[in-house]
Amino acid sequence: MQQEFVQLIAQHQKLIHSLCSLYYRLPEDRKDLFQEIVLQLWKSYPSFNHESKVSTWIYRVALNTVFARIRKEKAQPERVPFSEREFQLPSSEVDNELTQALYQAISQLSDVDKAIIMLYLDEHSYKEMAAILAMSRTNVSTKINRIKTRLGQLLKKEPL
Repeated sequence: MQQEFVQLIAQHQKLIHSLCSLYYRLPEDRKDLFQEIVLQLWKSYPSFNHESKVSTWIYRVALNTVFARIRKEKAQPERVPFSEREFQLPSSEVDNELTQALYQAISQLSDVDKAIIMLYLDEHSYKEMAAILAMSRTNVSTKINRIKTRLGQLLKKEPL
């Protein structure tokens, strides 16, 4: 079971890293979140019955982990992050200006909208998105149209 789980994580680590990058800017925060998601996946792996796609299950667990962490952080006093320059860490995993602009625009969306656009960009069907986020397909469709409009507005403001 352990080897099967490790292979599953290896196959889907890009998905998890993308979510981490979407919700957190600092590399250490992204690493912490990645570990937290993998831990939650490991805990829930015995109950995963393969009725849904593996990626659907991973998204559901990962997004629940992200939202729980965000709620927990909002309840705690604000912390001041260290500068990346102080520790000479690489600045970002984002590879080009257009991708950076898109991530910047997405970062301005609500937490749920970030999750929806991430699923959309990963080419999940509306049915899968609805199942992952526990909402109707109609609601997902409506939200995607609104998110696209909002991102278009935000990207027009960004100098590319």
